[in-house]
Amino acid sequence: MSDFRPRSPELERYAACVDGHSGTWLVDCDPLKSQLNACASSYSGLVEAIKSRCKPQIDQYERCLKANPARPETCTGKLEALGDCTEGREAQRLVAQQQQQPNR
Repeated sequence: MSDFRPRSPELERYAACVDGHSGTWLVDCDPLKSQLNACASSYSGLVEAIKSRCKPQIDQYERCLKANPARPETCTGKLEALGDCTEGREAQRLVAQQQQQPNR
């Protein structure tokens, strides 16, 4: 992973799994969720900043998914709002700042 993109391949695979496994996505998509978390942890400073800034959108999306386990597609609007937050101007600044830091 040479650069961070909020819409990463890991996120795309996880979202596709959730969309394709209505009713069973909590179990069926767990390995992909683990991969997504591993990817995110490699950008922990950036992820923490985005998690802090986008907490309301994250919370709303998670609540929606838990309330609609058999119909995750009903949460598309919440996911789009979360995507808008993570891709905003401040997020772009954080990405640029993260990319300028030397590898540890």
